[in-house]
Amino acid sequence: MFMNVFSNKKKFTLILLSSLLLGIFIFLTNSKPTSSEKNGEITPTVFIHGFKGGPGTFNTMMNRLEQQNVGSKRMVAYVSRQGHVTLRGSLPPNMEPFIQVLFENDRASLKQQTVWLQEVIHRLKKRHGIQQINLVGHSMGGLAATNFLLHYQDGQYPVVQKLAVIASPYKGIKKEGYFEVHSSPAANDLKPESDALKSMILRREFFPKGVDTLVIAGVINSSEEDSDHWDGLVHASSVKGMKSIVPFGSYREEIVFGQSATHSGLHEHPEVDRVLGEFLWEHSIE
Repeated sequence: MFMNVFSNKKKFTLILLSSLLLGIFIFLTNSKPTSSEKNGEITPTVFIHGFKGGPGTFNTMMNRLEQQNVGSKRMVAYVSRQGHVTLRGSLPPNMEPFIQVLFENDRASLKQQTVWLQEVIHRLKKRHGIQQINLVGHSMGGLAATNFLLHYQDGQYPVVQKLAVIASPYKGIKKEGYFEVHSSPAANDLKPESDALKSMILRREFFPKGVDTLVIAGVINSSEEDSDHWDGLVHASSVKGMKSIVPFGSYREEIVFGQSATHSGLHEHPEVDRVLGEFLWEHSIE
């Protein structure tokens, strides 16, 4: 008899404790937004390096932007040669986070880089609840970002609000002897009239409407002929080729002049910081 009473009390206590814990769980779930729900309110900016680029492409720019209180680098997306994606970092709500994409194979084809970028951005939505992003690409990174948008699928990815490309060669690289030194799938795609570049033009009707787009080109020479203007590697006319892809009303361009406006110098240029600050975040850069 005593054992039965004890057993019944024990069962009652367990049921009461379970009900209490369940009630607390339901209360916390319904009253406190999840991390993913909060992340739906932020707009990370994704930075993509170019051919033979890496951490150094955007590290110092992000540091300068942090010092200007524009935002903060919060995550790095590593893509291995085999295409395995690793996201390191966190995305706290109520801030302007920066996400840096790093391709271990920085000489991969434009098509391959686009597939990898798709996976990175898909994970940002699926695992972190990101609903909208900005994209910034230097050189071939700008091409990859553009190609991503030309193959964009609603529902699979966050909505891209703004795109900024820096020194991206939409009409290829025409520097004499360049492709005698550089040989790789990426280099093949950077040749004028390459299949990869022509394919982007042919798909221009698929570029999403409403994506504000900024094109930045550098000019280091003082030639009177616009066709001769270049950053030491990419001609400004090649960068402006983006105009034939972006829908009317969504395109704007900025030309940075001077000896420091070289192809690799543009992501270190204070004028580029200023233009990006105003375009992406409506923030004045000193």
